[in-house]
Amino acid sequence: MKFIHIIFLFFLVMASCTQQQQSSDIEQQIDQLIDQQIKDKRVDYCKVSVSVNEGQPAVTGATVSKTTFDALRTFASENGCDFSVDLLPEDTFSENPWGIVTISVCNIRSNSRHSAEMVTQAIMGTPVKVYRKAGGWYLIQTPDRYFGWVDGAGIATKSNSEMAEWKTLKKVLYKNQYGFAYAEADAKSNIATDLVLDNLLSVVDETAGFYKTVLADGREAFVKKDECMGLDNWYNKNVVAKDVLATAEKFMGVPYLWGGTSAKMVDCSGFVKSAYYNYGVILQRDASQQTLYGELVDTQNGYETLEAGDLVFFGRKATEDQRERVTHVGLCLGDQEFIHASGKVRINSLNRDSEKYTEHYEKGFVRARRIIGNVDGDGIEWVVDNTFFKQVLPE
Repeated sequence: MKFIHIIFLFFLVMASCTQQQQSSDIEQQIDQLIDQQIKDKRVDYCKVSVSVNEGQPAVTGATVSKTTFDALRTFASENGCDFSVDLLPEDTFSENPWGIVTISVCNIRSNSRHSAEMVTQAIMGTPVKVYRKAGGWYLIQTPDRYFGWVDGAGIATKSNSEMAEWKTLKKVLYKNQYGFAYAEADAKSNIATDLVLDNLLSVVDETAGFYKTVLADGREAFVKKDECMGLDNWYNKNVVAKDVLATAEKFMGVPYLWGGTSAKMVDCSGFVKSAYYNYGVILQRDASQQTLYGELVDTQNGYETLEAGDLVFFGRKATEDQRERVTHVGLCLGDQEFIHASGKVRINSLNRDSEKYTEHYEKGFVRARRIIGNVDGDGIEWVVDNTFFKQVLPE
């Protein structure tokens, strides 16, 4: 009897191992299929997994890509897999896909839980597309096309008619690095919310040196008029280096935070993105994306060709054995100096004779790109031309 029991356990373990191997093989094939379909999952959401349920492999998950969805469904059918992949957006958001950020800085995460990695941020007034709701979380896409999950307290979902009404309201930008909006037109009254640079505010009235604003979730708040500015920087569609650098230098000493894109804390790409955003330019989210756009600056014979406002990229150049890997970006100040977020926002130099020179950055230099004069909609676009912002900015 004991021998039979051992034999039974042996075959049970073998069956389990076979199922695990089968699941692993299918998962590998699906990963390859998705890689063929989607170049960048940061801007083309697709999260799919393979499991085994009562001996039957199952493909589950979600994607926003119709071609990827069709390819996965065909694969599952041909390989005898159960198929439970959702094509997003959900029906709730297919007709009314919009949301607006309601807090000064909204953290966006890789999954629908607070312990998940923070992948980026969006600031107050930013329009987002909503694709799915899970519990108290929403899967959203930001104007730079980045996907992530946000706690429902950070956005207000809007119907198309509500967005049309929101669009008619006068808009101003908060121009200080940090500040507050108040419950009344009195700086001694209770604080209604904190604010950061470039929060986009909707004005419904003016009184006693204050703008009366309404947040997307319906709260009312009063902001000092002299702490706000109009949208001329955006509508003029003209950006010059000295203005971008002036904004960048206001961030000096601000702590580094992975995923940060606001005056509170920034990562390297979030920092350069914020400097340009103040003057109406939307850059890609990550350094590895930003390095693909703009005019390539010839630095083969040295760094004298760099100009103020150029982006300088660092990481690892491609070799016969390794792919290129861009991991860091800074903003050129001129004279081979660059300002960047590494530990904190600070200034270094590529000039070996400078006291700000660090060998690490010269060894890791990959390339430079010129943004000014190259805002053409191909990876670098004006805020006022962005399809998301067109939903909220008055015409």
